[in-house]
This record gives sequence, structure tokens and C-alpha cells, in this order.
Amino acid sequence: MVATFSGVNTLQFSPDNKHAFAYSGVVLVGTTKTKVMEFTPTSFYLVGELSIFCISDTTDDMEYIVELDDYTIMEMNTTSFKDYAPYQPIPIIIPPFTKITLSAFNLDSGSKNVAMNFTGKARGSIEQLDLEIRE
Repeated sequence: MVATFSGVNTLQFSPDNKHAFAYSGVVLVGTTKTKVMEFTPTSFYLVGELSIFCISDTTDDMEYIVELDDYTIMEMNTTSFKDYAPYQPIPIIIPPFTKITLSAFNLDSGSKNVAMNFTGKARGSIEQLDLEIRE
């Protein structure tokens, strides 16, 4: 737990450990799958939202992929992104000790700047020895 921002691509918590956040920063993605952000929570369930941004004004088809422990749980295809506004936030629950990987690629040609963010609340913790959930 830290009270100051520690940089991009790291899962961070508020000083009271009740809120969690991770920001990818701006990542240039091309026509091959590019990891935009990856993190693994420890003993907390994370309940929150993913936000996806295409920083580049584009008419290209973009693909965004969300994986938990290397299993694809969602793919989203978008077209004609204008005005740099975010897509609708995606609700998600991330279990403890589960790696989340956020990736993107351009289905057309060229490279585009994208960003992905997670914001949410840390819920409960798991006792390491007996995996009992504690509130």
C-alpha cells in the first residue's frame, strides 16, 4: 500500500486498502496483439471497471482483449473511434491471485495509441493458510 502514485502498469491501492487502480499509460499498438497492461492482485477480490481509450482519431477497426490467467474472457471490436472519448466502462470482478492481461491490436493497418485503466474496490481478503474469506 502506498499513498503516492507509483507509475503505470502497476496495481496500486489507496492508503486504507479499500480502493485499487491501475493505469496502462499510452501504448502504441499495431497489427499484432500487444500487451497494454498486466497485473495480479494478491489476497483481495477486485470489483470495478475497465476503461478503454483509443487516443488516436481513427476509422480503423480495433480489437481489445481481456484475459484472466491466460483465458480470454472478452474480446471487443470497435470501429470509427472519434473525439478521444472512452468506451463504456466494462464491469469486472477479478479474483485473488488471478493474472489479468489487457491487450489490443489494429485489425486494419498502421499503429494507434491506446490506454486501458482499472479502477475499483478491494473486497475481502483471503487468509493464505486456509483460504478462508475475511471481511
